[in-house]
Amino acid sequence: MISTVFGFLGQRPSRQTTDEIRATWLANLVKEANRSKNELHPVLQEFQHLIESNSRIYMLFQSMWDQAQEEAPNLSRSHEVQDCRQMLRVLNYIITHAPPYIDNDNLAGVPMIGLFQYAIPTISGYAVFIDPEVNAMLKKVLDVWGQFLSSSESVSVLDTSPTGWFGDGAMRKLTTTANVGGTTYGFDELYVCDRNVPYYGFRSWDAFFTRPFRENIRPVDSPDDDSVIANACESRPFAIARDVKARDSFWIKGQTYSLVDMFGAGFPDSFLGGTIYQGYLDTFSYHRWHAPVSGRIVKAYTLDGTYCSTPRAIDRDTVDVYEGVQIDYQVYLSAMATRAVIFIQSEGPDIGLVGFLGIGMVEISTCEITVKEGEYIKKGDQIGMFHYGGSSHCVMFQRGVNVTGFPEVGRRENVPVRGRLAVVNR
Repeated sequence: MISTVFGFLGQRPSRQTTDEIRATWLANLVKEANRSKNELHPVLQEFQHLIESNSRIYMLFQSMWDQAQEEAPNLSRSHEVQDCRQMLRVLNYIITHAPPYIDNDNLAGVPMIGLFQYAIPTISGYAVFIDPEVNAMLKKVLDVWGQFLSSSESVSVLDTSPTGWFGDGAMRKLTTTANVGGTTYGFDELYVCDRNVPYYGFRSWDAFFTRPFRENIRPVDSPDDDSVIANACESRPFAIARDVKARDSFWIKGQTYSLVDMFGAGFPDSFLGGTIYQGYLDTFSYHRWHAPVSGRIVKAYTLDGTYCSTPRAIDRDTVDVYEGVQIDYQVYLSAMATRAVIFIQSEGPDIGLVGFLGIGMVEISTCEITVKEGEYIKKGDQIGMFHYGGSSHCVMFQRGVNVTGFPEVGRRENVPVRGRLAVVNR
């Protein structure tokens, strides 16, 4: 069934635009969802009841689809979802299937954002996806999908077909992304797996997604030098900000961070006027987090947030949700998306307290912290992981910490996890 929906992408003509690829993908997904005779999953029945019993939410959802049509009247929208009932049928299909490989960076692993893409930037779409009741319901839907992606049924896409994650196209993308610095390792040389057993030994889609590197692949840079900060996530540099404020306008362009909104109430005042580094992880990258410094875990907690909200309704210059790897609303997500917060009291006297923020972008709602408060960790030790898709993260330094040498923003290649991120100057 999945190959029916997505198989064309394995042989798509190179002249197709991103919009054309998405249109064909979504048309096939909607067709397959409409063809399915399965009843709505109980969680989607609950979602339907919420929409149809709440006049405000019903109005917002219906006007969201209408506004999307109105804002591009000359474009064919026949492939798009047209109303709430069709949306629920498509979601019913999505949450009972693992995401296949798609030869398109903007769709791979994130079918829900592909479903909502043209409606999110509308005024009603913005209101829908910041609504607390809608987000509480979306969390339930995503939790159900997460349970499926952690089950043995989800391994069906771990094969060598054109839409399988071990097919030629996917393997090329996975290994190219992981071979930073010109290395040429194969997938099974990079990651802990066994290519001679079914599904490479992965018991679920999530086990594949959270696959660990082999120990020799990402050594810790300068493990005995406290002044060297290790990269917490395998990621591309997105932004560096200095002299950050307690409150700022994170919902507009300009890369301004708002500490109160990032950390929640009661964050340490010592970060006021400090430095923030943010990096971006795509679907094909390694998704575990590692300690940027050695020290003791002072605090660790998660904050629920929005799941598909973007600030695009405020800036109507484009209806595209993604703009390549540089997603311009990542600062917004640092304050609005589901996120994990970890504070580490460094052993280095010139470093002090360091903050880590794991940001679960769009439908990637699970940020798992794997360390506990009071635990001592060494630089490079695992501290948590993302599940199910592309994500972002921030590392924060207190005011007065002279941290320099960050990788250049706009770099197209990942900075290796546990490699050198920056240096603290005494």
